[in-house]
Amino acid sequence: MREGGIMKKSQFVIQQEGRTINNILLYSSFSTSMVEMEKTMFSDIFEKERYDLYPNEVEQLYEMGFLIDDDYDELKFLESIRKKTFITNSTKPSYYIICPTTACNARCYYCFEQGIVQKHMDHNIAEAVAKYIVANHDPDNLTIQWFGGEPLLKPDIISFISDYLNANGIKFTSKIITNGYLLNDEIISKAISQWNVQIVQITIDDIAEDYNKIKDYIYHEENPFEKVMRNIERCLKKNLHIRVRVNFNPIEYDKAVKTVEYLKKRFGVKNNFFVYLAPIDSKDIPSITNEFENKKHPLIALLDAEKDFCSFGNYDSKQKNISKYDSILNKYYLTPIPTSCYGGCEASLTIDSMGNIFVCHRLLGNDEYSSGNVFTGRKNNHIGQYYANPYLTEEECNHCELLPICQGGCKYRAFKYGRNHACTMVKGAVRQLVKRAAEEINEL
Repeated sequence: MREGGIMKKSQFVIQQEGRTINNILLYSSFSTSMVEMEKTMFSDIFEKERYDLYPNEVEQLYEMGFLIDDDYDELKFLESIRKKTFITNSTKPSYYIICPTTACNARCYYCFEQGIVQKHMDHNIAEAVAKYIVANHDPDNLTIQWFGGEPLLKPDIISFISDYLNANGIKFTSKIITNGYLLNDEIISKAISQWNVQIVQITIDDIAEDYNKIKDYIYHEENPFEKVMRNIERCLKKNLHIRVRVNFNPIEYDKAVKTVEYLKKRFGVKNNFFVYLAPIDSKDIPSITNEFENKKHPLIALLDAEKDFCSFGNYDSKQKNISKYDSILNKYYLTPIPTSCYGGCEASLTIDSMGNIFVCHRLLGNDEYSSGNVFTGRKNNHIGQYYANPYLTEEECNHCELLPICQGGCKYRAFKYGRNHACTMVKGAVRQLVKRAAEEINEL
């Protein structure tokens, strides 16, 4: 704190009742600091600005980021972080999402690719994709995510590209996003020995017959749900890391609770098994960012049901090299991020089954949003510029206390489903989540 300097309250202070009615709990979404104080002290410092009454406490609040210099521009700092992120990630791509086919053996009602033309990658395109990767990749770090459609409908293409990279001495790891139906022993063996797969992500939206109705597979298997469960068991026995994504409708979160309870009972807490919850985005479904007045927020209801088993978003609470404090904040999506989307970064890209390049995988199936292809190269066109824009286009974002953990939100969801869907999903329940995080931290 500068001697004799004028201070002000940070814009990014989230406040709610503390452990007693006489206390207030404060959390900074900017610095990630957390503190609880008496309401009288809070009023004197933050409302009346009587800093002279509590010189020691004011010094500590300044160090924690709750109070800042009067001339410090937090918005400019966040803007500079977004700019720096794009510059830092302007290297050769280290993360490729490859779509061998846009076809799928399931027909989920909520899929963002619903209605797009189904196309398969042939070996000529696969060779062009592989050559593009060889010529344009980060030599120190390369991850490939096999995506679809259902990527396991084209294992020959995955094998062709993997073999080409291996033959050219390209070191890479990969992960698969799949519904899990085709994960037989042969595929699992290829995934481990040939495709360098470390993580398999499988979507489970419900259980038993309700799952079968949602997936609506093209096959006539008697019980697809049980088939997928057995396939998960196969993967776990081979020490593959399984991430189960439970998509849920915010107004039908009880289905997610039922699903998580089943998974917990069947697979327990294996180190290579992880479950995370993800709300469905649709213009016809209320956004999870709403406050859901007069009823418990879906995120809170899910936490109440399975607090110690799963997380929100694709975050594994068992990850290493992170403090317990930060781990708790990450679990509740309460930590700052450098950018809302890496789609504007040259270090990542998506390639569809025709060799078209996209800055975001959610754009698949919309050729008008492509940014070049593997034959002619990547283009810096209007869609790429839209994703790489570090400036906020919505004025309300500049006044939001959650900006550090949102950075303007998802660009795709903003224009696809509306501005309200773009915000961080914890927006409607953030105060309750901060309080829960504080309770866990106090137990450390």
